[in-house]
Amino acid sequence: VGCKVRPACHVVMGANCVASTSIGCLFCYTGCNAEKVRNAFTFIPPPPSYSIAQDPQNKDRFKIVYLMEGLLGSPMYAHAADISQVHRVTTANDNRIPVVWVKCGPRGESTSAASSAEQPPLVLLHCHGNATDIGMMMGPYYELAEVLGIDVVGVEYSGYGTATGTPSSGNTYADMEAAYDLVKSLGVPPSRIVAYGQSVGSGPVACLAAKRQLGGIILHSPLLSGIKVVDPRPDRCCRPSCVWHCFDFYPNGRRIQNVSCPVFIMHGQQDDIIPFYHGVQLHKDCPASSRWPAYFPADAGHNDLVETDIRAYFSEVSGFLNGLAPVTQSPEQIHMAALSGNACASSGCGMAEPKAGPEDGRYEQFRQGTVCMPAGLRRQQPMEGSLQPDTTCGLPPNVVADA
Repeated sequence: VGCKVRPACHVVMGANCVASTSIGCLFCYTGCNAEKVRNAFTFIPPPPSYSIAQDPQNKDRFKIVYLMEGLLGSPMYAHAADISQVHRVTTANDNRIPVVWVKCGPRGESTSAASSAEQPPLVLLHCHGNATDIGMMMGPYYELAEVLGIDVVGVEYSGYGTATGTPSSGNTYADMEAAYDLVKSLGVPPSRIVAYGQSVGSGPVACLAAKRQLGGIILHSPLLSGIKVVDPRPDRCCRPSCVWHCFDFYPNGRRIQNVSCPVFIMHGQQDDIIPFYHGVQLHKDCPASSRWPAYFPADAGHNDLVETDIRAYFSEVSGFLNGLAPVTQSPEQIHMAALSGNACASSGCGMAEPKAGPEDGRYEQFRQGTVCMPAGLRRQQPMEGSLQPDTTCGLPPNVVADA
């Protein structure tokens, strides 16, 4: 089921007006429940790709157990699960979420490249996109740990995977803070924590960086704000992010101005899910003292920024970590690990990336004035034998139902 603005509306209204009107229609259709509308369009939790089980060799440890067929047959994913440990934490919103810690080294032991007697390993605190979970992300976590010689901590969102609760922007903030507090409680100082936010994950990362001390942040295909993703003409009036500003969420453009740690932004120029200008504007909005040179690959889209040029990706990320010295590890050690052909080969570099964002075209269609209604917003179908209402019942006159 989808909703389309009638073609006649385009004659008298610009693209921004059409998109803003569509949002207003959905707002009314859901009983003026703004939270329900934005959560339905923003969060797309897949069927859980994993479960959590006790480590048979250590009753105090928990491990990832894959449920998805494609992950069960992967030696790299099996190894990633073997060297990782799952922690369960309770967030400020009273949700229980799993946090997976992938340690660098062949058996999950911190190597000399990532730690020393004087300091703990560098930890990448990772927030994934909205169309995946930490089970599907175990391959990328392992690659980052192995190639860069660091520890990677993957944060699960409430309502995703085995986490309790429901997905929402407020819950992701609490999820990220709970994971950050866990890493600190295990002896890692803030200067050794680098937060990494991919796609929707840029929201909780930007929020954390504006409130807590960090060694740096990496924003991968980030958004300026939740509603700005569907602005058809961001430089014109009546755009949704202006009309519905009071309902906006993930205001990364505003929060990035209050970040004091180094900020590295990556965004593919062919991104049709979160338009490229989001990354460009965020880079401009960073304080000059925090702004690291951005990485904007010309041929990359939203879900293939890594695989488009995997060596360039790891070189750019390692260069950023290198720039955090002396609080992080030796620049030469990171640089050599990232650019080593053997390191790339042994980690399985070149595998397809898990999808960080939806590929159903929902955001692009919204920017064109077509609203495909998510299942969470659809009204229940009447029981067989009951009176059948008009298919457009409850929808304003400028919106029609589309089967």
